[in-house]
Amino acid sequence: MIGAIATAIIQATLVSAVYALIAIGFTMIFGVAGVLNLAHGALLMAGAYVYGIVVMRNIVPSMTYHPAVGVIAGIVVVAILSLLLYELLVRWVEDNVVITFLSTVILAVASTEFLVWIFGGQNIRISLIEGQFALANARVAYYEAIGFAVSWIAIALLWFYVTQTDDGRSILATSMSERGAQLTGVNIRMVRAKTWIIAGALAGLGGMFLGFDSGLSPLMWLNPLAVAFIAVVVGGIGSIKGSVAGAYLIGFIEQITVELIGNGFRGMPTLILLVGFLLFMPQGLFGREFAHE
Repeated sequence: MIGAIATAIIQATLVSAVYALIAIGFTMIFGVAGVLNLAHGALLMAGAYVYGIVVMRNIVPSMTYHPAVGVIAGIVVVAILSLLLYELLVRWVEDNVVITFLSTVILAVASTEFLVWIFGGQNIRISLIEGQFALANARVAYYEAIGFAVSWIAIALLWFYVTQTDDGRSILATSMSERGAQLTGVNIRMVRAKTWIIAGALAGLGGMFLGFDSGLSPLMWLNPLAVAFIAVVVGGIGSIKGSVAGAYLIGFIEQITVELIGNGFRGMPTLILLVGFLLFMPQGLFGREFAHE
């Protein structure tokens, strides 16, 4: 029993860092633009598929590059896709919450159907590096350890950028008061574009590491998007640190549930947690660090 719990804690610590990446991008877009981007899951899926296309011989035999090239390609391509999503679609409908919601849902579903058409519905394995090592009583894959380290480096860099640079502070200022930011000369459209680029890059990075674990499939985005949404609600909509805290809380609950009860009940405790927060603590753990005006 103790060994199983220790294994669950280690696995939760590793996977929750990747969940946090995805949740941060999700909450930044909502905080700056007030948009609930349900196509965020499609973006993380795109990152994993781009990596597979660039690196894996079993997908495109003529394109077999070093994994580092695949990671960079996944980040850059998804960042560009995220910007295009904002410029070509969301920017024109973001004032209407219902249309924005439906548009991003339709885009996510269309992305799924497109991938089924191109690659079929089967699961496709992708890898970063083979092998594992022992940590306490758990076996940890090298890609899991790398994902944990890379995720926290990305989170730290983002936190430094947002809080310590003038360019990053413009994002924070816009999220706190769009009108106030405009009065100080901040270009709101540029801030929103930067935010979508950052969110896309984080989604692409997180999606690749999720793909290393679960493989590629057209529905691989559903569970991570649900986790990101719950993490954002639990942590506080618009809060970066809240998203990290929420992701870790959910990651730990999920892993311990799987170890003690079984995978079939994996999502039940987190849904109960979501309902509890919505009923009794709708502001989340850290309130709103970002607030759209």
